[in-house]
Amino acid sequence: MNGGRTPRELGGDDLERLAAHGRVEAIARRTIVPLDAATLVVVLGGYFRIFRSAAFVRDVTLAIAARGDVLAADAAFGERPAENGAEALSDGLILLLSAEAWHDAAREHIDLYLKMAASLARRTARVQTQLEGLSRSTVEGRVATRLLELATDFGRPTATGETKLDLPLSQQDLARLAATTRETCSSIVADFGRRGIVRGSRLRGMVVLDAAALARAARDGFEAAARDSR
Repeated sequence: MNGGRTPRELGGDDLERLAAHGRVEAIARRTIVPLDAATLVVVLGGYFRIFRSAAFVRDVTLAIAARGDVLAADAAFGERPAENGAEALSDGLILLLSAEAWHDAAREHIDLYLKMAASLARRTARVQTQLEGLSRSTVEGRVATRLLELATDFGRPTATGETKLDLPLSQQDLARLAATTRETCSSIVADFGRRGIVRGSRLRGMVVLDAAALARAARDGFEAAARDSR
């Protein structure tokens, strides 16, 4: 868990090149950014949760996005976006580009196509895992999976080999990621604490003490759900 991006994903220089073709907009915490316009939206700062409306709950959180992540891409290429919107979990900055502006930028810097593809492929894989988990994993397994992903994407290693999270996400935000209630999510995180898997109940300052145990809990959740379905 290194919290860094792969070399093929959008980095600082790439974002500067893209910004020359688009418009930067400041977004206040808890603002909803619609993703249904024909506009490419890239995060320049802050954290956002990408969600989809669902019939059985208010919405389902599909992913957490940070600097360099793409919030909306399908619309910019003439497709209907799968997501409904993105909620700012902190004050942030986004870059908006029209489809034409994106094509102009990519023609000038062809490597942006590859990096954009890498970013979207990573996001698609995470969304697929999230949707599969809704029906193929236990609640504990889903919470463990989401915590493990957050630690992998955003965690910082400590001097003692643990992983520290410093995300502006509430227990409710984590519950939405795991498609459960805040009360159930809090209970599971507290149990992880008693078992020495994590320290802290909030994602701002939480420390993952035993990533292997967290991975086992995630795997056990899928296996338990599979047994129950037989």
